[in-house]
Amino acid sequence: MTDIKHKIYVSPANHYKPYAIDGYTEKEQMDKLAPLLVKELEKYKGVEVFLTDIYNPDRSYTGRPEAARNLGCDIYVALHSNAGGGKGACLFYHPDYPLSRLMALAVVGALNDICPIKSNRAVQPAIYPWSRGQWNFGELRLPASYGMAPILIEHEFHDTKEGAAWLISSLPEIAKADADAIALVLGLEKKKVKGDANGDGTVNSLDAAAILRYDAGISNLTEEQKTIADINGDGTVNSLDAAEILKQDSK
Repeated sequence: MTDIKHKIYVSPANHYKPYAIDGYTEKEQMDKLAPLLVKELEKYKGVEVFLTDIYNPDRSYTGRPEAARNLGCDIYVALHSNAGGGKGACLFYHPDYPLSRLMALAVVGALNDICPIKSNRAVQPAIYPWSRGQWNFGELRLPASYGMAPILIEHEFHDTKEGAAWLISSLPEIAKADADAIALVLGLEKKKVKGDANGDGTVNSLDAAAILRYDAGISNLTEEQKTIADINGDGTVNSLDAAEILKQDSK
């Protein structure tokens, strides 16, 4: 597809490290986060996103970087949560790729903005370059060797109850923060979604409210917004469009 600028490979954690809250694990939560991230990234123009289907029984990541290479990906995103009793997100990047560092900076900033737990990382912003002999991190080393700009996201510390609770309850917000930060660095624009009158990338009751305010003469819409808001295609933006959006939002 000629309009594809970036191909992104999403790789959630493949090991069952326990959370501080009984019954939860890193793999389980990152497996929930990954499709949410794919969905958020797909709201942007010019990207093709691939979620790994490789889950080795030995809990390794062998085969994932090779699969990403074979798909023609240029961005590799590894999703993890952290352990060690600290607080806050931290990102690992590959120093051979300026784009890798920029994505790490953007994502750690976005996560810090939405997380109520204040980071106590000694390095601020908490981003760390991969280096041979210090961290093996095959999900940085191998994608980089195949020509991809990789990042490894440690979203929060799951071995504290505070961190685990935030991770478990905030996956949609985390996915949006990750995606928006990556898209910002890659220079991507959001797709125009029919019915998205307020332009936030989601069609819901907020768009219906914007249409009703316009129909009542309380606020205005641009010509582009009117075209997008006319979800039933009758050439007029009014309560019928709002009703259709509310009907879809309730499904």
